[in-house]
Amino acid sequence: IDQFNRKIDYIRVSVTDRCDFRCVYCMSEKMTFLSKSAVLSLEAIERVIRVFSELGIKKVRLTGGEPLVRKGIDKLFKSIGKIKALDEITLTTNGSQLQSKAQMLKDSGVERINISLDSLNPFTFKKLTRTGDLNKVLDGIHAAIKVGFKKIKLNTVIMRNINDSEIFDLTNFAIKRGLDLSFIEEMPLGVTNYERKITSISNDEIFIKLAENYDLEKTSYKTGGPAKYW
Repeated sequence: IDQFNRKIDYIRVSVTDRCDFRCVYCMSEKMTFLSKSAVLSLEAIERVIRVFSELGIKKVRLTGGEPLVRKGIDKLFKSIGKIKALDEITLTTNGSQLQSKAQMLKDSGVERINISLDSLNPFTFKKLTRTGDLNKVLDGIHAAIKVGFKKIKLNTVIMRNINDSEIFDLTNFAIKRGLDLSFIEEMPLGVTNYERKITSISNDEIFIKLAENYDLEKTSYKTGGPAKYW
């Protein structure tokens, strides 16, 4: 119970700061990561999650960096999947490793996954991620669909004059495959010499574009009315 008398039953656990992408709004191209000694061991992470579950936590989301690049991550998922007090285990991923990990995740009890997908254009995707391969991510998404997760959500950071022209393509991609889609305002945390004001595009502006294209009510997403459409 927090100071506002809210019952907390959900935690996010970052299993690594490392990632195989270097997205322009997230990381510098030449990153210096934490030493192994500064990061919790997988055994310690499992213990932390188990203790939290005994305190009333029902849902755990594993994040990174990119959680699926951590060595031994399969063992961690399988271990926490056996914690009976947990109702839900979820994952946030860039999708690069999903093709080979999807079945393991499903078998370990993961029901929901969030996958970052900022572009369906290979050249734009490469520009945004610096090191990412769009085909691997698409293969990962298809693998996730095939194994049958309860819910799959795509997260897209929209940037003006970079990928904002793909709003409808990404929306149609999600609709066709029965996926949820969240458009996210750009937040270049930890990135230096970066002009957010040049590429930033508000959620209101995105919603107006969606409303016009899909004939939705043209009202701010903040009002609580048409927000249900996205």
